[in-house]
Amino acid sequence: MDNFSDNSKRDSSLIANICKADQKALESLYRNYYNPLSRFITRVTIREDIIDEVINDVMYVIWNKANTYDNSCKPATWIFGIAYNKARQAVRDSTRNNEESLDELDEDSSLFTEDTDKLKQLEMSDWLMPALEQLTADQRAVIELTYFQGLPYNEIAVLMNCPENTVKTRMHHARKKLAILLNESS
Repeated sequence: MDNFSDNSKRDSSLIANICKADQKALESLYRNYYNPLSRFITRVTIREDIIDEVINDVMYVIWNKANTYDNSCKPATWIFGIAYNKARQAVRDSTRNNEESLDELDEDSSLFTEDTDKLKQLEMSDWLMPALEQLTADQRAVIELTYFQGLPYNEIAVLMNCPENTVKTRMHHARKKLAILLNESS
């Protein structure tokens, strides 16, 4: 499980350096967040084909808006908030442009490293991923941010731009639905 709370000082420093147009700081932040963002975006969108595009969009926003980060939340919360918004936008855009053929997809592009593939296989076992796909994107996001990113509800509420009670409600409904789905598959 990736928990970024221990890395807040490091990430705040990287963001401060990005404000000074430090490309190496952006590269470090990219390396630190690529795998967790990949997993998060996959869970929210259920679309592996847009992961790199969304991560690049997130990093572009960070590069251009680093000076707006005000330390009112952890850097991970700010970054995952951007990712959440970009993932939702990508899903909206892809439903509008659903005419893309499978032949146009680049089958040779490597979305994950070998280590990430192994981790992904463990996390996305045959029974878990189909159950997660039955949840709404918001419910999947709450599950991912709580259990896999270690964020508390109050930070998820900031990230998702909703009241904390909404986050709790989404978690409640997600757990309830997962319990039913996982019991059915047993």
